[in-house]
Amino acid sequence: MRKAVKGTTPTLHCNPPAAFCGGFSLIELLIALVLLVAVLTLAPPIFNKGLSSAEFKSSVRLVAAGLRSAQAQAITRNQERLFILDLEKRQFSLGTELLPTQLPASLTLKMKTAESEQISESEGGIRFFPDGSSTGGAITVTSGDTALSLSVDWITGRVTIHDAE
Repeated sequence: MRKAVKGTTPTLHCNPPAAFCGGFSLIELLIALVLLVAVLTLAPPIFNKGLSSAEFKSSVRLVAAGLRSAQAQAITRNQERLFILDLEKRQFSLGTELLPTQLPASLTLKMKTAESEQISESEGGIRFFPDGSSTGGAITVTSGDTALSLSVDWITGRVTIHDAE
C-alpha cells in the first residue's frame, strides 16, 4: 500500500518593498537583446570570408584530383593521358574527349610546364605516361592574398599541394 506524501513546495514570496527578489528587469533584457542583434549583424562577413576560403581550397583539391585522375587513367589504360588547363577560361579537362571542368571566376591561375606541352599562350598541359611518370609541371592557384601551388613530379607523377612561394 502506498502512502501519500503531503507537503508543500516552498515558494519565495516577494513584496515590492522587500529586498531584491531575483530575476531580470525589462531594461536588462532589452540591453541583452540589442547586444545579440549587434553580434548577429557583424557575424556574416566573418563567415563569408571562411566560405570563400573553403571554396578556394576545394578548387585547388579539384585540380589536384584532375591531375591524379589523368595519371590513374594513363596507368590503367596503358596509354598517355593529357591534363589540359586553360588559364583564361579557368577550366581543365583530361584530353579532348571529355567536357572541361569549370573553376570559379575569382581564381587566378599560372602554369609552368614543358615547352612541348604548351598548346597556346593561355593553354598548356601535363602529360602522364603508362608507367606513372609525367612531363612534370606546377600550377599556382591564387585568390586574393592566398596562393597554393600544385606540383607534379616528372619521375613519379606524384601530385602535391603546398603554399606558393
